[in-house]
Amino acid sequence: MSAPHHPHAPSDPDFRTDHPGANLVVEKREGAMAWLSPDFRHLQEGCKWFYWNFRTTNREPLRAIFSHQNYLATHGPAVSYDGGASWRWLGSDATTRQPIGEHGVEVSFEIAPVPPGADVRYAFCPPYLEADFDRWLSRHRNHPLLSITQLCRSRNGRPVELLRIGTDAVERPVIWLMARTHACEAMASYALEGLLEAALGDDRLGQQLRERWEIVATPFMDKDGVEEGDQGKLRHPHDHNRDFNAQPLYPEVAAAMRLGAQSNIAAFLDLHCPMVHGPWDQRLYLVGSPLPIVAAGQDAFMEAFVQIRQGPIHAHGEGVLPFGQAWNTNTNFHAGRCAAIWAGEAFPGARIVASFEVPYANAEGTEVTAATARQLGRDLAAALLAHLNG
Repeated sequence: MSAPHHPHAPSDPDFRTDHPGANLVVEKREGAMAWLSPDFRHLQEGCKWFYWNFRTTNREPLRAIFSHQNYLATHGPAVSYDGGASWRWLGSDATTRQPIGEHGVEVSFEIAPVPPGADVRYAFCPPYLEADFDRWLSRHRNHPLLSITQLCRSRNGRPVELLRIGTDAVERPVIWLMARTHACEAMASYALEGLLEAALGDDRLGQQLRERWEIVATPFMDKDGVEEGDQGKLRHPHDHNRDFNAQPLYPEVAAAMRLGAQSNIAAFLDLHCPMVHGPWDQRLYLVGSPLPIVAAGQDAFMEAFVQIRQGPIHAHGEGVLPFGQAWNTNTNFHAGRCAAIWAGEAFPGARIVASFEVPYANAEGTEVTAATARQLGRDLAAALLAHLNG
């Protein structure tokens, strides 16, 4: 279990943040209208990001107003009517865009009255917290080839999970699956869950993965940020995914680098989510490596993925954003090494080292949900098997 949550509670009782993963600032309130913003705590000076999450017990209709289009994804806000156990998108037709001034925009949606006793939550995207991982884990705890230990303790004393599949005392090369080096990137965790589900399956895919490889997963690389509702991205002085340096700041990263030094890594996948409304943000893609030998393995992996994919989320074009294009340049890594660049250098024998971007809401017309992201995870597992067997 996590350490106790320390809420960052706004003063307005209709917008509560006293639950894990919560994040919100109430900037202004005029009757039934509330102007809201993500909380940018712990970010580098002058930086903003877009994650928010609150719960409400309002008895009258409210209108939630955000002063930036990036604070709502393609399908509007995510909403949960069961205390965060399940989520759906409210829908783009539920949002209103109002121009403000010459270049500004306010994006808003209505918060319906909440029935007495109900726990209704709204968020930028469906969150994925320790409680969600525990729900998944509860279905598999008795699997004979699954073990859960600790990678380390976080700065705030939380256990950081380390999952292993294939623990039958036979030493095998490792498939390492990583997520949440940026705390807010929750849709990546649903894809990771689908990958792990496939690896534990009794079908051919699961059996063949376990026969030849040990699967290792570090599902919450910024455990405090996930549970406390931080953005994670652009954290001061640099975030977890710019910390894979000679002297890492964060205990999770230091422990991961020690683990890597002790392991025979055959494959390394780091799962992320992109931004919101930019040209590369509505598609699934792999982030191309600056290392030519790693980039060649990435191209081959994506060829396998394109051929083997069965779920609804597909890759755009060849599915790789080459190094040197769009945001994927040296200037994006001036703060430090990301996990994938570190892994490319640390594991020269790996067949695939890659960072994947799983869209928050829309993948070229396909709605990204918990279910479709899990299907993507299974497709990635099948691509891993095909690529590593190739």
